[in-house]
Amino acid sequence: MKTRWLHEFAALAEKTDSFVAKPDHAALLAAGLIGEAGSIVAELKKARREREAYPVYRERMVEEVGDFLWYFVRLAAVRSPGLLDELQAPDECVLPAADGSRLTAHLDFGASVGNVLEAICSSNHADIAAGLRRTWTLMIVLSNDANISLRDAADRNTAKTRSRWPDAKHYAPLFDDAFPVEEQLPRRLQVDFLERSRGSQRAVVLRCNDINFGDRLTDNIEDPDGYRFHDIFHFAHAVHLGWSPVVRALMRTKRKSTPRIDEAQDGARAGIIEEAVAAIVFSRAKQLRFFEGIDRVDFDLLKTVKEFVEGFEVAAVPLWQWEEAIIDGYRVFRALRDGSGGRVTLDLVERRLDYEPHTANGGRAK
Repeated sequence: MKTRWLHEFAALAEKTDSFVAKPDHAALLAAGLIGEAGSIVAELKKARREREAYPVYRERMVEEVGDFLWYFVRLAAVRSPGLLDELQAPDECVLPAADGSRLTAHLDFGASVGNVLEAICSSNHADIAAGLRRTWTLMIVLSNDANISLRDAADRNTAKTRSRWPDAKHYAPLFDDAFPVEEQLPRRLQVDFLERSRGSQRAVVLRCNDINFGDRLTDNIEDPDGYRFHDIFHFAHAVHLGWSPVVRALMRTKRKSTPRIDEAQDGARAGIIEEAVAAIVFSRAKQLRFFEGIDRVDFDLLKTVKEFVEGFEVAAVPLWQWEEAIIDGYRVFRALRDGSGGRVTLDLVERRLDYEPHTANGGRAK
């Protein structure tokens, strides 16, 4: 079977279809299909508009095509069982002449997906199957034009999906396990977040073992939003990712025994990247009541974070660990904000963050 990889991909896609239990399952898959088709056509538009200034066209197409294929195989399984057995392998399809219009091919592709949606709305099973076949052929045309392999796109999508929804969750090893203990992030640490007021301005001071460390932080914004407690996000990164250049700098645990690591992974640029990630996630979190009552993070936000840290060691950490770091970090952030501070215990062995409120005088509650 020349499209065996497509069947394997379809089987994996079925396991991560969160729409299955919904009554409008097929409609949601169809909406996803047209949405991803639009993203593919938009990539061509960007490439045409920017020309040489858009060097990531092929890379973006690999991701968008992989996302589209996920919806394609799921919709085929739900509304046209057996269709995957009928599809031609990519090397068997007749492709257009090399000088054919790229834009026309992309618009034909979009139109074919529109026809699939129309057939689904009218429950015309014959037209659904015909539309999906036509879409498959045009998908091959587009991938050929972008010089990408459909199978590679499917494999990339599978890797991304497993990174977010693995069969079993096992934390990646800590990055500094092989380094001397003085160059390791503390495996267990208690940090007091003390909130202090000066007029109308509130600031947060960090203390560990009765010693202040780090800078006195305020919200640095006209409308106070609690960002003065944002160091908790760096501690959450340390716990759930085993990575935080900011915490390394605060705790003086840079890996100086290996200059290459010290420069590239623990240096100022890495710290700036981590601060940028914290700020980007915070801006989204404000729109979601700081993830209160929410146990997952938007996939697009996770992908944005992943792009930001590309080139640094933490890029190897799966998406689900980022999700854990964000959700758990904001759980403790809300407690710190509402409790005007508190004591946070980090446990990098058990991968846990624990919060204890302070008493009125700043000590721990008994």
